[in-house]
Amino acid sequence: MARDNDGLGGALLFVTGAAIGAALGVLFAPRSGGETREKLADWLKERREQGADLLHTVKDESLLKKEAIVAAAKAAKQAYGEINSKHHEHA
Repeated sequence: MARDNDGLGGALLFVTGAAIGAALGVLFAPRSGGETREKLADWLKERREQGADLLHTVKDESLLKKEAIVAAAKAAKQAYGEINSKHHEHA
């Protein structure tokens, strides 16, 4: 489980670093102010869309993991109940 979190954290660090690098590249490119602002606005729009996609993915994966945990807890509870009832039958 901790390994999953490390992967997500690493991905977020990578995306953040790439975003900062791209922003600096756009800002220091030899263009007019209008071109630079337009490029930066387009770039920011793309990043917002990618961020929204990432957020949806994380939410979907979280929901699936939650459902799996709930199902596992129910199965464990049922198994415990069955073992406990068999133990009382033999006692």
